[in-house]
Amino acid sequence: MGAALTILGTQAVSPLALAWRQSGVHWSQAISAFARHLLPILACAAVPAVERCFVLLRGTRFSRGSLALLDLVVTLWRVLLCAVTVWAACSGRELHGLTAQMGAMAAWQVALEHVGVILAHRIRAILWELLFFTFALLLAEQIVRWLVQACSRSVAWLHEAVHRKAVLSVWRNLILLPLALLYLVEMIRPSLR
Repeated sequence: MGAALTILGTQAVSPLALAWRQSGVHWSQAISAFARHLLPILACAAVPAVERCFVLLRGTRFSRGSLALLDLVVTLWRVLLCAVTVWAACSGRELHGLTAQMGAMAAWQVALEHVGVILAHRIRAILWELLFFTFALLLAEQIVRWLVQACSRSVAWLHEAVHRKAVLSVWRNLILLPLALLYLVEMIRPSLR
């Protein structure tokens, strides 16, 4: 198989090149949606971020019941965050189409079959794109970790490992998780049209 595939007389792009191009498009759309809807996304992401920081800083002073209650609250807020990221990434027409499809179970079946057909035809490109997505998130995680370590040299509060861990957790939940969700919505969105 060469650099480009030939299908029915037309030249198609290789899965790797398509995944690279689509990954860049999806990241730019995700960052743009994050910037356009910054306040609602940060409001939904703040509760899990603060909860993780609170639990990490308080340590083992929680009972099992209080930890379970905190996990329930955080789970509900993360569901709200998922809904907000879908709202932030989709246009009004797409949202209207999605809500119209949610009412009819037959429409859901047809929509899922349509998504399955699209994913089956693009499986290699999607796998490459998921690999790029994972690499980008790991790189972003390392950059955040490096920034926190750089700040810990000048901020006395960050000299303790538990404080650095809490700050890293806040940044993961406040910035990286919403960006990852927006990216995944942008990745799936073309197959929902």
